[in-house]
Amino acid sequence: MTLAEQIQTDIVVAMKARDDFKLSVLRMVKSAIQLKEVEKLRKLDEPESIQLLQTILKQRRESIDQFTKGNRPELAEKESKEAALIVPPSTRPSPKPARTRSSRWALS
Repeated sequence: MTLAEQIQTDIVVAMKARDDFKLSVLRMVKSAIQLKEVEKLRKLDEPESIQLLQTILKQRRESIDQFTKGNRPELAEKESKEAALIVPPSTRPSPKPARTRSSRWALS
């Protein structure tokens, strides 16, 4: 499943859950992807989509910094919540497999 398809399914889930905040962030990401696709006149591949998400995330981090400097904590908090939803799949922490003891180290 491509990133754009995953975002679309997440939009449907957010609509059903009536999660307005998540829905607005997902729609913003989807519109950014569609805008980039129109500029390139083709569908974005996975690395390009992830690069776009990283760019959006960088913009959010810069906004958080500016809002914090401007003494606007409510806007900085809103931007940080949006940034938490935008994190690209390549930077998300992946579940680590459980470590198992090798038979070589097992006690007899």
